[in-house]
Amino acid sequence: MHKAGQVMRQAIYNIYKYRIDYIQIFALIRLFQFLLIMPVTTIVFKVMLQVTGYTHITEQNIQSFMAHPFVISMIILLIMVILLCIYYEMGFLFLMAFHQQKGNRYRFLHIWQQLNRKVLSFFSVQVLFLVVYLALLLPLASWILPQTISQTISLPHFLSDEMMNSRSGRLLYAAVVIVLIIVGIRSLLTLPIFTIQPKISILRSLIQSWRFSRRGLVLLLLLLTMLLAGHLLVMLGITVISTLPLYLLERFMPSAALVTAGMTLAFLEMVFVVLFSLLQAIFSQVMVAITYNTPILSKLRFTPKFKKRRYKPLSFIILIVFIVLSVMNTISLEKSVYAPDTKIIAHRGYTTGNVENTISGLVSAASAGADLIEIDIQQTADGEFVVFHDRTLRRLTGKNGAIANMTLGELKTLTIHANGFNDKISSLDDFIEVAKALDVALLIELKVHGKETEDVLPKLVEKLKVYKVLDTHYVQSSDLQMMAQLKKLAPNLRVGIVYALNIGPMVETVDFISLEESWITDQLIAELKQQKMDLFVWTLNKDHSLQEFIEKNVNGVITDLPDVALDIRTKQSEHQYFLQRVLNRLQSIF
Repeated sequence: MHKAGQVMRQAIYNIYKYRIDYIQIFALIRLFQFLLIMPVTTIVFKVMLQVTGYTHITEQNIQSFMAHPFVISMIILLIMVILLCIYYEMGFLFLMAFHQQKGNRYRFLHIWQQLNRKVLSFFSVQVLFLVVYLALLLPLASWILPQTISQTISLPHFLSDEMMNSRSGRLLYAAVVIVLIIVGIRSLLTLPIFTIQPKISILRSLIQSWRFSRRGLVLLLLLLTMLLAGHLLVMLGITVISTLPLYLLERFMPSAALVTAGMTLAFLEMVFVVLFSLLQAIFSQVMVAITYNTPILSKLRFTPKFKKRRYKPLSFIILIVFIVLSVMNTISLEKSVYAPDTKIIAHRGYTTGNVENTISGLVSAASAGADLIEIDIQQTADGEFVVFHDRTLRRLTGKNGAIANMTLGELKTLTIHANGFNDKISSLDDFIEVAKALDVALLIELKVHGKETEDVLPKLVEKLKVYKVLDTHYVQSSDLQMMAQLKKLAPNLRVGIVYALNIGPMVETVDFISLEESWITDQLIAELKQQKMDLFVWTLNKDHSLQEFIEKNVNGVITDLPDVALDIRTKQSEHQYFLQRVLNRLQSIF
């Protein structure tokens, strides 16, 4: 415990002593990420779409898209660029910490040159070990280093959500996460060892990290826990103190609340960026200290002249940034939607307490107040429509068999299981009848398995006409051509396309699109509104994601938690305090 305290004190002291160096390096890193990494990534995806001839990616074409040789080569190139960025970003911090702890003089140019000498390792088989190391580090990076490039790499939500839909998937997901965390901790020191030791390979660095963690793992975990706990406490304290004036003004001087809210949000945004950068810097100091057992150095003094000369331009820059952010936040808060009309769409019915895509889930979703209930339909062997998501029966019934090879009558006799609940498979007719009785509309997603009859679309249109719901229900699919045909068959029917990925403008001739949340930007929202095309966002199951898109007043959010979404929408009213809006913005940003 004494050694841990010494390491922490030295880390904090070094960061304070070399604070100007850290300000410069973090400014360069953030500028590099903003001006180069994000635009280049977007351009690469656009080029891939142009070369392959695709306009957008859906679940129908994603496999062929990913198998294209050009796409494979570009993804490999993108991975290499990301690896190099992480290497230089963290390498700079590790080498700075090493020289500071050893008392050596250093220059950024010399650190850059030292890092350049090992770049050749990225163009050899050694890079595979670095890819493995990065994969192992991802679960930790999202908690410990929130502002690094590596934190932006994650498993898409719709893939992890699909895994969580079954017990085996949840067990597999939990097991993988636990293994990655344990192995990631054991491998955590690979990058500092590789960057600091001039002649060591990536593989040898990985081996040394594993050997060290046998004796130093407890100390490492102790320091990580101290860092995270201290960081959270500081963030909480600063947030409480800085929002107190806004809390009081909203109650006793409401006229000043808007400007104060903009300034408070700007201040907290700047502080949080600084705190996350400090956490990253302290983390690099601690890793170097416990890896190389560097001595505790005596304190050095700084001359007032040095500080005065350096701080004047820095103070001016900070003031300008604060003013700009305050103005932008004030305008944004003033224009924020007070009474959003975002539709709450229950994903596969209400799955809490029910089996997905069942009548009981439909009833529960309607009772909860959902505006739309999303269901999945497929055509059976006898040309009827059954409400079922998967192509096979394995996940929900435990039996073999494909939906396309069975009749509706056979399917309706089966019992489906999920989360300890049982239910029966139902037809589209059953759902429409119950939905009409409950006075709720359906969002019908047509799943295409390749064995549909030629008249599948006319059959669907005719069924909606018979039940007189052609003007109230919605139909979507990831098959672009089928949805274009459906719109021609039934101009009054609201037709949409489901996208798993989108880069670039939307030029579809449908009524709405359903897009996975990761690919939605403010520019896209504005573009769709200008085209008078609705946007449904899927699948939002986190409070901050629901808060973000409801506040942006998108046309619909597809969620497994319609009750939570409805509560958030209700609170997003004219009477909601600016303080809550500020906290919501911070939560969505960080």
